[in-house]
Amino acid sequence: MTQGLRFVLLIFALVGFAGTGASLAVARYRKLSDGERDLGMMGVAVMLFIFGALCTLIGAGFAGVFAFGGVVVWASYLFMAQRLGLFRIEAGGPPSAEEEATEEPRRAE
Repeated sequence: MTQGLRFVLLIFALVGFAGTGASLAVARYRKLSDGERDLGMMGVAVMLFIFGALCTLIGAGFAGVFAFGGVVVWASYLFMAQRLGLFRIEAGGPPSAEEEATEEPRRAE
């Protein structure tokens, strides 16, 4: 198989795995906000994961599904869940005393 075809397959897999992570984050957000499972979004996540896994299997092999797909799904989930407000990731040192006093209260999950 040519290197160009492998690259294209991994780009397709990247899109599939990124969509999987985003779909899982949206499904979790809807579960927390509405209290009901969003089976449609879970179905989309499964469909995109299978697509990404098949492209990765052909392009990189079985280990690539976990090595490449796992990282992409995880990162995509983190970015989307943070954007939806499920949690917050911050860089830097611990907050000072005055920053803690002005922080908004966190909602219970």
